[in-house]
Amino acid sequence: MTATFGSRSLVIVLLWAGAYLLGGVPVGWMLGRLAGVDLRQVGTGKIGTSNLFHSVGLLPAALAGPLQFCQGLLPVVIAVWLGFPAWVAAGAGLAAIIGNGWPIYMQYNGGRGVASATGAVALWSWSGFVFVLALVIVAGALRRSALGVLLAFAGLPIVLWLTRASPAFAITAVGVVICLVLRRFEGYRVGRSREGATPDSWVERLLFDRIPSQSIPVAQPIDSEG
Repeated sequence: MTATFGSRSLVIVLLWAGAYLLGGVPVGWMLGRLAGVDLRQVGTGKIGTSNLFHSVGLLPAALAGPLQFCQGLLPVVIAVWLGFPAWVAAGAGLAAIIGNGWPIYMQYNGGRGVASATGAVALWSWSGFVFVLALVIVAGALRRSALGVLLAFAGLPIVLWLTRASPAFAITAVGVVICLVLRRFEGYRVGRSREGATPDSWVERLLFDRIPSQSIPVAQPIDSEG
């Protein structure tokens, strides 16, 4: 009995660790490198799909989105396939999201985690997944993607509770919101960073994921000396 419990506990730890490592694979940055661009040196300096789209192009971004979605989905699929309870599947999804936001491969400075979070939710609850997807799509069409993402994931715990999904998923959804918000405040500074610079606004960060303008070129080849 004790040996069985210990074995299952070890598998859970390995599953969550694997989910973190999988979620942390910098898909956007790798696709940018294949195109000759280091996303950390262009646009917003972020390694996610949005900066990939604006700095490299539509095709790499269209490829990165589904791959990052699968980074959140796959650990949950494995947890369900192995027959683990809801709290293990919830933890696997959250670990993948944490990996995407704070990847060990990129000195713990990753992407926003939106695509991987959407992938994790897909198997937590179909109702929750449809709710998140619908809000994100509508907000994107209205050019308010960042606000739509915030509202979608902030409302997700309520949707999960109302649809009687597992409490483990509803509680973990709160952790997902915290991760997404923390990523928006990466590098936040109180006041102006330098004389004449636009001050950092917590409202702009929280609602619209806007950071003060940076002097990073729109596009720059990796080996460029200019």
